[in-house]
Amino acid sequence: MFDMTRIISGFVMIVAVIIIALIDVFWINFVVFGLLLYFAFDEAKKLFNVPNASFIPPFLAFLLGSYYEKALFFGLLLVILVVGYLSYKKAENLRLSLIYLYPTLPILALWQVYLDEGMITLFLLILLVVLCDSGAYFIGKMLGKTPFSQTSPNKTLEGVIGGVLCAVVGGGLVGIIMGGFWLWIVISFFVAVLAVVGDLMESYFKRIAGVKDSGDLIPGHGGILDRIDAVIIAAFAMVVFL
Repeated sequence: MFDMTRIISGFVMIVAVIIIALIDVFWINFVVFGLLLYFAFDEAKKLFNVPNASFIPPFLAFLLGSYYEKALFFGLLLVILVVGYLSYKKAENLRLSLIYLYPTLPILALWQVYLDEGMITLFLLILLVVLCDSGAYFIGKMLGKTPFSQTSPNKTLEGVIGGVLCAVVGGGLVGIIMGGFWLWIVISFFVAVLAVVGDLMESYFKRIAGVKDSGDLIPGHGGILDRIDAVIIAAFAMVVFL
């Protein structure tokens, strides 16, 4: 039986992303990413059990990173400062730093892709992740027999390999159309691998926290992190190779 709430929410998200991509106004994108960072940070506070974590540092990193077009650099600086502060306070553990490592740093990496390469590349990143995820799902359903990871019992090795291959094929087509065939083959491979890593990370964090979803912001889909976990980690591949 189909979950109509999930289907409707998914359709609304797709339409919203397409509209924002077509309009492609910097300040609109800035606000959207700022809200994305805020809600993801709020979910992570509950996921890592750090309710007192302040949103001010990541917001400043996002703001300054946007102004200087070095969002990822300011994200790394933020992590160093947080760890330095915890060392200064002789904190018993570094749990507080987790929330600035994830999801703050990956979201800033995703924003860096937009700052450096623009909306088309950001859209291609999302497309490659979708191809990987869809390929893994359908090929896993048809051919999957070998469990891939205890962290995510529903994933199979055959499905993961199929998903990566689907993304690589998609990347090859992008390379034929835009030029740089072999570059896009490499990019799509690492995007797919990191997308799998991002999905596993989120599953692992939720298992440790003992929750099914990272939040309930999106009806039928869970939280923001449930939807962007693969994309924000895969963004690092784009930052490295482009």
